[in-house]
Amino acid sequence: MDYSQKWRGWSRQRTGGELNIMPSDKTKKLLEGLGKITDSAPKVRKEEVYHSYTNRYYPNSIHILPAIYSKAKRKKDEDGEEYIMIDRIYGGLYGQTLMQKDGRQYNGKLYQKRRLITHRNITGDKQNFYSRCTVTADGRWFDNCGMPIEAPDKLEPEKQKTQEDIEEEKRIAAQKEARILANLK
Repeated sequence: MDYSQKWRGWSRQRTGGELNIMPSDKTKKLLEGLGKITDSAPKVRKEEVYHSYTNRYYPNSIHILPAIYSKAKRKKDEDGEEYIMIDRIYGGLYGQTLMQKDGRQYNGKLYQKRRLITHRNITGDKQNFYSRCTVTADGRWFDNCGMPIEAPDKLEPEKQKTQEDIEEEKRIAAQKEARILANLK
C-alpha cells in the first residue's frame, strides 16, 4: 500500500524503523497564523455601561435623597424636565444588584439590615416597626424600594451568640461530619 496516496497533504519520513507524520508547509503556516490571532486581540475589555431610565430621579418632596446627591449634575429629559442620576438597588429571583449612577454594576457585597421606624397612627399613638434596608460595603444605604437613604439612627441590634448557641452549632457540625464519614465507608 502506498502511504503517500492514502495520506495526502502529509509527508512521511522513515527514521529508525518508526513512521513519523509531519505536517505540510501549508499546515505549518496555518498553525503559526493561529498563534498570532490571540496576540492581536484587545488586552483590556471595557465594561458595558447601561443608563437605566429607572435610575433617573426627578426631585420632589415625597422622597428626600441623601446629602451626597444635593450637588449632583442635573440633566434634562426629552420633555425638558430636570432629573439626576442616582444609585439604585434592584432585586430578583437570584438576589440583589446595585446599578450605580454612572451605569456600572456594583461588585461589592450588599448587607441586609433592619431599621426601626416610629409612626403615629390616626389616633396619635406611636407605632414602631422594622423596615428592611440594604447597606453596601462602602457605606451607602438603601430602603426596601431600592432608593438611597441617609444612614438610619436606630437599627435592629445584632444577635449575639451565647455560649450555648456556639456549643449547639459545634455539636451539629460534628454530627454532620460523622454522617458523611459513615457514608464514605
